[in-house]
Amino acid sequence: MILNVLIVGLGASIGSVLRFITTKFFKDTFKSISFPIATLFINISGSFLLGLINGQLPKTSFWTAFFIAIIGGYTTFSTYMNETVQMNFKNKMMAIIYYFITVLLGIIAALIGYVLFN
Repeated sequence: MILNVLIVGLGASIGSVLRFITTKFFKDTFKSISFPIATLFINISGSFLLGLINGQLPKTSFWTAFFIAIIGGYTTFSTYMNETVQMNFKNKMMAIIYYFITVLLGIIAALIGYVLFN
């Protein structure tokens, strides 16, 4: 049990660092864009990777737990919700678009990852 906890903790740590690096890259590269493109990219790419992993590895696998922990640390539902709420105060239509496009593209990305490599 303790080994599983350590594996998940290590994976989540790696994912969090990857999220930090990705967010910094997007913010440095697209300074003039006020749309939360970094969070959108992170959540869509994470959905794709999760679909890919679920299509490839047995669900009881040690590696599945490790990779799912990485993706769990990498993706960020709470930031997505917070950005949607903040955007709602500035531009309700953009908040609605961001909300639905993230959900729709996330489902499509997970499906492509699962089907493409299953």
